[in-house]
Amino acid sequence: MFNFIVKWSVYSIYSIAICFFFQFLNASYFISNIKDWYFNNITNDEIYDYIIVGAGSAGITIASRLIDAKNKVLLIEAGGPPPYFANIPVLAPLLQHSPYDWQYKTIPQHHACKGLINNQSRWPMGKILGGSSRLNYMAYIKGHSADYHEWFPDYNNYDINKVHNSVVNDLRWCSELCDTISASVVELSQRISYRNDNVIDFANVKLTMKNGERWSTDELLMTKRKHELNVITHAHVNKIKFNLNKAEGIEFTKWGKQFNARAKKSVIISAGAIGTPKLLMLSGIGIKNDLKKLNIKLISDLPVGKNLMDHISTGVDLISLNTTLSLNILKLLSPKSMMDYALFREGPWTSAGIEVIGTLSDRLTNKLHESPNIQFMIIPVGISQDNGVALRKLMGISDKIFSDYFAPLAYKTTITIAPVLLHPKSTGQVKLKSSNPLDEPIIDPNYLSNEDDVSTMIEGIRFVEEIVNTDAMKALGASIYTKHFPGCENLIFGSTKYWECYIRHLTLTSYHPAGTCKIGSVVDKSFRVIGTNNLYVVDASVLPKMPSANINAAVMMIAEKAADLILKKKFTMSIKKCYQIDLLKYSYFCIL
Repeated sequence: MFNFIVKWSVYSIYSIAICFFFQFLNASYFISNIKDWYFNNITNDEIYDYIIVGAGSAGITIASRLIDAKNKVLLIEAGGPPPYFANIPVLAPLLQHSPYDWQYKTIPQHHACKGLINNQSRWPMGKILGGSSRLNYMAYIKGHSADYHEWFPDYNNYDINKVHNSVVNDLRWCSELCDTISASVVELSQRISYRNDNVIDFANVKLTMKNGERWSTDELLMTKRKHELNVITHAHVNKIKFNLNKAEGIEFTKWGKQFNARAKKSVIISAGAIGTPKLLMLSGIGIKNDLKKLNIKLISDLPVGKNLMDHISTGVDLISLNTTLSLNILKLLSPKSMMDYALFREGPWTSAGIEVIGTLSDRLTNKLHESPNIQFMIIPVGISQDNGVALRKLMGISDKIFSDYFAPLAYKTTITIAPVLLHPKSTGQVKLKSSNPLDEPIIDPNYLSNEDDVSTMIEGIRFVEEIVNTDAMKALGASIYTKHFPGCENLIFGSTKYWECYIRHLTLTSYHPAGTCKIGSVVDKSFRVIGTNNLYVVDASVLPKMPSANINAAVMMIAEKAADLILKKKFTMSIKKCYQIDLLKYSYFCIL
């Protein structure tokens, strides 16, 4: 009884602290806006060498390279600078659903997300300097070499480690789960079934962390020449401005006023897998019939917004332990943990949540040097541990699902070994809701519309069961949570049909949308938008297929390659008057 009272008291304090933290974020964003307004000195129609829209992982990486080459660069971002405390790794999830997050939602899904509010998946994306690298869980995984060979045969020349090696580090602190999972994998590898048929690859995760603090790409801006870089924050880009098919600048709104900026060399869009296709379509680059319905003048008829992909996961709080791990709410709120971090940047506060990353592939796939289909994220804290105060709300899990399924696990020790679908066959699209730049786009990932994706996810769940049944996990008292998931009560627990139902109900994003402006369909291999001049797209939207890992490392590597290609391009600086010939779609003659 005493232990229950202590836990209840601590969780009450936690609830109050979370409430105050979100109010602090709102206040920080408001103050950032006021400071931005007070020091506002925007010059209309200012001319730059390059304009970059979006200050995320790709945008800042490119800006850094262009500035080093002594170019005058405008970097424009809809959000503002990160708030105080944003560098504390353990606070990673709490910037979600705040003013620093675009707070996107998908449309209701027909085949998935049945346990989420309105069958919609919440898609957090960074509206902040640093972009989604400010909201993510800091995992740095480059993926499989086969991914990059398919996109760029010479990808080895663009190794991100040669540029940012100092910011990729090992975990500074890990719970008992790290050693336990390692022992479990060794045990499984020695079993005949896995020795003959599968290749298991697990390791402690590497993080974009420096000296115990989150490292995000906005840190690169601190060391750059201020007179060559102009960063405009809290500004919404309405459209790209063209002279026929040549991108010459942008139109943007800040504090209710409209401004223009001009680019002598090129405009680079790095607004992410949702923001980039939206801006292109608003500017007249997209599917002809869709743009015609919205009375948007066509510049280039391209399948912008198609091929939307995402890594999905499931299995949250599926495993219960009869022992307490060293990473839990009580431990996080202890004075010792706070002091360890404040004084030494050590302890549980350096945890970003994910401790171990693994993949499973069959031996034939491995022999052929093909990328694996399933990733596993090992997370030592479950969403039920905070009694539904924050984490389940960020995921959009409905009240009924939480009270019926997750609430009985409150105050207990749960962990997650989440299978992640690395190469989904289900694809969706992003479309404009209207021609108003302030309206959110329509996002439909079309989750689990392909049955093969369900089969792969079930294979992942089966492997989780194998891990739980190892002696190493049994030593922690690990067991599968056998309560039927709401909506699946009539199915035999553990059967293939049950797990299919479970996956279709608890379908969760891994925060990795990509592919909406893919190479070969919307941009060429130099990242130039097809049918245009001086317009480039560089971000996760250009990925033709998903990488076999979290996408942040891949995006930074692609940005490095794009910067090399853009810097090598010779731009024509003379002013020309051009006329379009209607006989051919993209034919022009120009008078010097």
